[in-house]
Amino acid sequence: MTNGVQNITRASLGRTEARFLAKIGTRATFSIDDARQVLGHTEDDPTRQFLETLQRKGWIRRVRRGRFAVIPLSSGEERTPQLHEFLVAMELVSPAAIAYWSAMNHHGMTDQIPRTVFVVTNHRVRRPPKEALGMRFKIVALRPAKFFGLVQDWLDEQPFWITSKEKTIIDGLDLPKYVGGVGEVAKALTRAWDELDEAKLRNYAEKLGNSAATKRLGYLMESLGLGDPETLRKTLKISSGFSPLDPTLPRRGRHNRRWQLLVNVEVTR
Repeated sequence: MTNGVQNITRASLGRTEARFLAKIGTRATFSIDDARQVLGHTEDDPTRQFLETLQRKGWIRRVRRGRFAVIPLSSGEERTPQLHEFLVAMELVSPAAIAYWSAMNHHGMTDQIPRTVFVVTNHRVRRPPKEALGMRFKIVALRPAKFFGLVQDWLDEQPFWITSKEKTIIDGLDLPKYVGGVGEVAKALTRAWDELDEAKLRNYAEKLGNSAATKRLGYLMESLGLGDPETLRKTLKISSGFSPLDPTLPRRGRHNRRWQLLVNVEVTR
């Protein structure tokens, strides 16, 4: 075993197998139906057995049930498909979008590189995969009403979905545990403010429906000297009680009545 991946010695290919790999290898991943179409199987359907043989020989690997990827010659001894982790994430659940800390890093709002790829979907997933092709994933199931603010991006001419910069900030304030805490959101806001649409931030905060997240946004904007927090405050229905500024930290600190927050972490530019 190398990095949790089985080290397989490749067996030689037959003519049909070689032709199949040449055709199917242009795709990032492929399904059993894709393979069946390329092979032209119509009767007796030996497609599954054909794929099992290629997998045993070390030429393909299963990404998830019914989905495979070709292992290129350039993969070396580890025998793993050369797929970007975001493209793998798109195969694990549908619909899917890169989010939270992973999105924050991709958008250049943080230099922190998460060891886990964070993915959101709009429905509950039974037994969500935690690992695929030696990569770690965290699949977060959102209510459909929270599944918005997505943009399409590309890697190696392959599309994937990711939360927009504004939605990434709002998601981080909704669930700070998935971005390393509110302190990381504060740094991201400061770093990317000139690239953010403030009106969209306010709209997304309202649409999300979590008053605590909106209060955190207003407090951060005011503390960091960014934008117009007063406009946000006028549209905010401030809930009773004090929400923690950072729910990942102990509930100790000072009470801010203007934003109805328990300030349990100091934020600076």
